[in-house]
Amino acid sequence: MSTNRIESLIEKVQVAFDQHPAEIEAGLNTNEADLLQLRKSCRLLAGAEVLLDHSYYTLVIEASFVAIERVIEFKLLESGVEPRNLPGTHPGVYTEAAIRGLFSEHVAENLKDLWRNHRAKTYYQDGLAAKERAVLVFKLAMETHAFVVNLSSKKFECLC
Repeated sequence: MSTNRIESLIEKVQVAFDQHPAEIEAGLNTNEADLLQLRKSCRLLAGAEVLLDHSYYTLVIEASFVAIERVIEFKLLESGVEPRNLPGTHPGVYTEAAIRGLFSEHVAENLKDLWRNHRAKTYYQDGLAAKERAVLVFKLAMETHAFVVNLSSKKFECLC
């Protein structure tokens, strides 16, 4: 173990990200920014379900929150927001969703509070991931995904 090995791996990772990928994750090979976010949400939910079955609650909570953000970004992009104009913060995604009428301000504020008070605490601080929390956040992510996709003219593109 040495920092030389870490430096070497950092370089290899950088090269891998700089090159065009050869083996792309199933369903993500699209040039449409909105569909990419939709399908990322689908894949995150599928992965979270597998992880939930194996009691990886921290990862389920993280993937569920990210899946919510990706499906909201899908709808924002579908409604005409340019990819470069997507909100640059996690709470900003929920604010933008309320501004564009996807959710009420009340729902957006509650989602921001959940993210701020529980996702961030579970992931970065001393919050404990537990089965009940993971199950409920996963259910919230599934319901949010279904709600948003149902509002879309591209719902047939969902991988779920």
